[in-house]
Amino acid sequence: MEYSDVATLAASAIGEPGERTFLLQLTGPWGRHTYLLEKGQVAALAHGTYELLRETAGEVDSSVIAPPLFDELPRFRISQLALGYDEVDKTVALTFESVSEDDESVTYRMPIDVLAAAARQAEEAVGGGRPTCPKCGLAMDPAGHACPTTNGDLRHHRP
Repeated sequence: MEYSDVATLAASAIGEPGERTFLLQLTGPWGRHTYLLEKGQVAALAHGTYELLRETAGEVDSSVIAPPLFDELPRFRISQLALGYDEVDKTVALTFESVSEDDESVTYRMPIDVLAAAARQAEEAVGGGRPTCPKCGLAMDPAGHACPTTNGDLRHHRP
């Protein structure tokens, strides 16, 4: 399935650090669609967007950030996402694959400035989590963590 004319793309996290749920929400003339995904996928989307912006050397307006309205059930949990750029019409294609084989993949086409604004928001969502250990870079709970650099036991570590 494919949707075009994406007006907004919002990335957000709901919940307390260490127990957060990450969501993407897209709006357009077809309505509002929400998806679940992992923190690493949100970070990868932001990173991929900045890489795309460097490659296209595009000057974009990323100042408009959509406030997410997560009051609906997500369509599905994203297993994979792909980012593409059409140089002819200067649009971005963002494709989601579901963790369930029963769900059809979906592609959204949008102007690059919509994606750039979402990348800033995605960085904020990812950065609002638990602090990282200065020795190993893993997330620390308020009580600390078993750091592998000190032979800590990571069997119960939450990513």
